[in-house]
Amino acid sequence: MTDTFKNELSVRMRAFAGYSSTQIPTRNKLKALVAGGALTLIALMALPQSPINDEAADVAELVSATPAHDLSRFDMALSDEFIVPRREIREVTLKPGDNLGPMLQREGLSGSDAHRFVQAFSKDFSPRRLRGGQTFNLHLQDGVVSDVTFRPFAEQTIFVSRKGEDWLSRAVEAEFRYETLSVRATIENSLYVDATRLGAPDKVVAQFANIYEYSVDFQRDIQPGDEFELFFEVARDHKGNIVKAGDLLYTSFSPRGRTLDYWLFEDNDGRENFYDADGKTAKRKLRATPINGARLSSSYGSRKHPILGYRKMHSGVDFAAPRGTPILAAGSGVVERANRYGSFGNYVRIRHTDGYKTAYAHMKGFARGIKAGARVRQDQVIGYVGTTGRSTGPHLHYEVIHNGKKINPRRLSQLSGKPLSKDQLPSFESRRAEIESLRANATVVQPAQPMAVMSAEIPG
Repeated sequence: MTDTFKNELSVRMRAFAGYSSTQIPTRNKLKALVAGGALTLIALMALPQSPINDEAADVAELVSATPAHDLSRFDMALSDEFIVPRREIREVTLKPGDNLGPMLQREGLSGSDAHRFVQAFSKDFSPRRLRGGQTFNLHLQDGVVSDVTFRPFAEQTIFVSRKGEDWLSRAVEAEFRYETLSVRATIENSLYVDATRLGAPDKVVAQFANIYEYSVDFQRDIQPGDEFELFFEVARDHKGNIVKAGDLLYTSFSPRGRTLDYWLFEDNDGRENFYDADGKTAKRKLRATPINGARLSSSYGSRKHPILGYRKMHSGVDFAAPRGTPILAAGSGVVERANRYGSFGNYVRIRHTDGYKTAYAHMKGFARGIKAGARVRQDQVIGYVGTTGRSTGPHLHYEVIHNGKKINPRRLSQLSGKPLSKDQLPSFESRRAEIESLRANATVVQPAQPMAVMSAEIPG
């Protein structure tokens, strides 16, 4: 073997032996290394027979000089090709009604192995708290599960690792930096688009809509230029990304020039709700719109009847929606009737307090348990959109009756919510002052200065 050849082979072997545990070469780099070594060995094989034995001895000497721990770290051998453990990460989603053990067995674990895994996992998280849709990351080595990670909350990750025939589990708590944000803007496109464009999480925007759904018709009352503010707490990770959003603490909205402000407050019974400056809840006794995502197809008042052909008083409002769309009880009360009722088709009428009643017509069918005498709660599904009775297409005819007289349902948005009791007002005023102090020192996000890009998912 020439000195040049020996030097080249020596360099290759030393390069291979010199990797530390933090410098494990990638599979592509290993292939390049193998290819270079293969060319060297092929060249050696082309030499005359007598030198080959000498060269083989030299190669053996170089290999023997390589520290054993460096070779074993890669689990490789100088054969046709270095053997590298195949690693992969597989994401598995828990199905509704599924259990952790059976899921793991479908991924290759034996029954006893899955049982030991669940026992270890249970020390940090109860399997009974698992829900469909949650995901596990399975780390496999040569097709065998070696580690599993699970993130039940934004601030916690559970690691379960194989140790021989057993499993060891540990929970790691993430450290976040908390701050309050105030997102302020005027509507240009839609509330959802404009708020999320500034970085407001979906959860917070949905909560905003829930607060105002009793007093604002989001299909018809909102116009460009209406102002809004969402004030809430967020948690940021070490990169500055928002990984968790808390509840709204304060919110303001000005549809059609009237400003509606609400503060979050927990009453003496431990129930949280939003109240205005006078201590009146944002939640109204009756909803102005008992259906979500519908289009107003006919307003209250005199109109030309689409079937009869002449002008006639329309004593309610019509909401066009796909057949089967859920219909919600506008308020809590008792069902007076739920049956077929002439031109109204399938019809429900609910008696509420203070002389109010609401009626729902042309329904496809009734929800389970909806019958005369049944008690219903606000927002409970009572039936589904249909086109029964005198109807030209799927829609809901909605009426509000007050002391025996049919009134415009849009007037419900003017009703005040239930007020706090006098003994709770001092506590409310104290909490309101606390929130206002936080607002004064909060980070304000406006169209000219949108927030940094947030994480794709923000767990509740």
